[in-house]
Amino acid sequence: MKILQTIAEKLNKHKIVAVALLAALLALFWFFQHREPQKVAAVRPDERIPVSVALISKAAVRDSFSVVGTVEAFREADIFSESSGLVRRVLAEPGSPKKTGETLFLLDDELVAARKRKADAFYRHAKRDAERYSNLYSQGAVALSASETAQLQFEEAEAEFTAASRKYGDTRVKAPFSGMVTARFVEQGELVQEGKRVAQMVDLSKVKVVIFVPERQILKFVPGTLLTVTSDLYQGKGFTGRVSTVSDKAGRDHTFRVEVVVQNSGHTQFRSGMFARVILVGAGERQALLVPRVALVSGIRNPELFVVRNGKACLQSFVAGMEMQKQLEVLGGLSAGERVVISGQDELHDGSAVVVIDQKRDMVAP
Repeated sequence: MKILQTIAEKLNKHKIVAVALLAALLALFWFFQHREPQKVAAVRPDERIPVSVALISKAAVRDSFSVVGTVEAFREADIFSESSGLVRRVLAEPGSPKKTGETLFLLDDELVAARKRKADAFYRHAKRDAERYSNLYSQGAVALSASETAQLQFEEAEAEFTAASRKYGDTRVKAPFSGMVTARFVEQGELVQEGKRVAQMVDLSKVKVVIFVPERQILKFVPGTLLTVTSDLYQGKGFTGRVSTVSDKAGRDHTFRVEVVVQNSGHTQFRSGMFARVILVGAGERQALLVPRVALVSGIRNPELFVVRNGKACLQSFVAGMEMQKQLEVLGGLSAGERVVISGQDELHDGSAVVVIDQKRDMVAP
């Protein structure tokens, strides 16, 4: 007790020493609280990433090309009314087939029919006058000016009759081509104005399969070329198509629009909006170096994959050729017998240590 009192008295006398001692204690406390613990290196017995690989090998292939396209109607049109009036009768129901010139709608024609009869009467009267004055002029009974006036009146009456007949015909909205009615937009008793859309029709006697072909394949698609068309809806059946048009301008993705026409008759019919696969098959076979598509780690424009060399995964770019469903042709950058990673590449980076847990020797048929 006396010792503590003695220390307190000395500290009281020497305040500067006491403050310095207190600061040293606080600094020492802060150091021990904030120091980083020593890192102990974790030693893992095996840091290699397990992967599955496949051998690059040669196989017999045909110079074929396959691409999925969209089926479109050979002809598709919106039907517009060229006259105004009430809809007296509807003869176009969705799903009903129509032939060229067949009536779809009947509009009120009472007034236009009266104008047509009036124009017909003037036309017949002017025609008789023109013929009579022509005969009289040939006999010298009337002047040339009288005959010419009668002829001009006849031509004017003929034009009026033609216009009235056309106006009367417009009260019957007709099918512009043979096809199927897909939609109707007016009802019986509805008042329509000139230029109103009243129906929609498609011609599915033939269909167009629209595909987009990359530039390295476009030279094979010439108008008139025969192709094979298949659909998942009709398993095991092939249809014959013919290239009808090829665009002369590529899109931003460097592909060209190609239309393939297919006859669409019988029980297996294509419908507008379906998907179809177009296949161009080469004439003969050749040997090609193939690599599985699943090995790709980037897009087909800049193809890259991992090659296992000396226990490490090396990122390798290569030149791709013909595309198949499950394989890619290798034109450069890879050699036969090399092992490419087909599973586990999501965890890899260039130079990663790997261990092969599965190796496929037989390539899947292209």
